[in-house]
Amino acid sequence: MDKGKTKEAGTRRFRGTGLYWNLIGALVVVVAIIVGIVQNGQTVRLKYLAWTVGIPLGVALLVTIVLTVAVASLVGVMLRRQRRHQLTEAVELRELRQQAHPTEPEARGADAPAVDAVAAGHRPGASA
Repeated sequence: MDKGKTKEAGTRRFRGTGLYWNLIGALVVVVAIIVGIVQNGQTVRLKYLAWTVGIPLGVALLVTIVLTVAVASLVGVMLRRQRRHQLTEAVELRELRQQAHPTEPEARGADAPAVDAVAAGHRPGASA
């Protein structure tokens, strides 16, 4: 029986994607945010440097949550991009090193056996 298929012909059943749990978790968070906004409808005064604004507390909470998620996502994107760049450079460096110092005799060219014979016969420190 094929992996991922049920007994019925043509139907596939996917497991392990985590889609349902992520969706349920996101819905729980959204409902909690909406309940917090509705319950905290009173107006508050927010002061930031020279600005003062009066807004509902729920809106202030929502703006704070959205900004926090945006900043966290931006930092995550920047860190992933930096790591990908480092990994790409490491792969390129490894490839360049392999091109400069091939380890396989056929990769070194036609004179590889002669070079190997000379290297094998050369003994540093031995008197001639």
